[in-house]
Amino acid sequence: MKRDYSITLLFLSQIISTFASTFGTFCISWLVYDVTGSKMAMGGLWLVSIIGQLIVQLFAGPFIDRWKRTTMMKLSEWLRVCTYLFVFIFLVLNQSSVGILYICSFISSIVVYDSAASALIPKLVNSDHLVKINARISGLVQLMRFLSLPIAGFIMGNIGSVKSLLLIIILYSFSLSSLYFIHEPKSRVSRKQTCMQQFKAGIQIYQQYKILLLLGLLVSVTSFGVFATQAMYLPYVSEVLDGSSFEYSLFAAAFPFGYIIGTFIVGKLKQPKKYLYVVMSSSLFIGGCTYIGLGLTKAIIVALLIETIAGIVMPFWNVFSTTLYQRLVPETILGQVMSVRFLLTKAVVPLGIVYGTFVATKISLPFLFLSIGGIICFVSGLGLCYLVMYSSKREHVIQ
Repeated sequence: MKRDYSITLLFLSQIISTFASTFGTFCISWLVYDVTGSKMAMGGLWLVSIIGQLIVQLFAGPFIDRWKRTTMMKLSEWLRVCTYLFVFIFLVLNQSSVGILYICSFISSIVVYDSAASALIPKLVNSDHLVKINARISGLVQLMRFLSLPIAGFIMGNIGSVKSLLLIIILYSFSLSSLYFIHEPKSRVSRKQTCMQQFKAGIQIYQQYKILLLLGLLVSVTSFGVFATQAMYLPYVSEVLDGSSFEYSLFAAAFPFGYIIGTFIVGKLKQPKKYLYVVMSSSLFIGGCTYIGLGLTKAIIVALLIETIAGIVMPFWNVFSTTLYQRLVPETILGQVMSVRFLLTKAVVPLGIVYGTFVATKISLPFLFLSIGGIICFVSGLGLCYLVMYSSKREHVIQ
């Protein structure tokens, strides 16, 4: 009964936190672009955020395992409440600047909420229910992103940025409050282990299960492309598709809308057994094709359809990938391994942001999307060929 109650509270906290995070990112991004009108400033904003994420994941992994996962989640939410309160006060005093918005983006990114939540789930859920729970949480998170973006565009257009920031602070406070009622089983990690010993144990998992390393390297290329283009979504919609702020919010919401559909399909279909890795890598290849489509179209309706398709295929990677880690990795070092996984997938993100900003500024936005699509299709295509051979020789690991 306690587990059911705790997983419900975790759902609630993640839903509210995701809504607040997406709303906050939209608000800060719009403020920066409204003040500067610069693609370079948008790229810099994303770069600052990613650097913050990389720094904290590099050092926080062992603490996720040594401390309660809920404690790490609480600290993350407290930090975000204080950060947005800081910006709110400066806006009220008419002292805001692009520098302050950059600081907000950096500080609010040095959190481990998502990694800690992923490591908490196996402590609350039986192993045979992990795929269903991961699909449900992933779908709910994307539902909130889908809802929050159009709502954010509507709210900012009607009540302004100051009141929007106050609402974001209230939402984070609700998410934080729900965490205090989650009953987390005691961790089995030895307090005698040093952080370095835990870090080495996390690395050894990748040596033991080389397929995890391969999949991590494969998705790192996709992350390169995602962040190279994501930082340019606002100017892409504004300049290439000739869209308004509301149409930008619809475009940004199209991917999570498709993702919700995809998680429903993943939850209903039978697991693909030994061809699991082929299904996962195929979803990345199709995702690359959607970038090519975005580079070729200038119609907002077509772009919305393409982004929806991209959202539908991605749960076939994300849900199964998360479940693989949760079942292969011992609970005592799961937080550390999740951090290493994050580093593998995000290490190239700053390079992607720099690439995206440079290409969009010096060449064109359509060329950026075409080049990213080509890179992802090429690399994931090679990975698909290898994994077809790998899957024909081995049974898959999710039972």
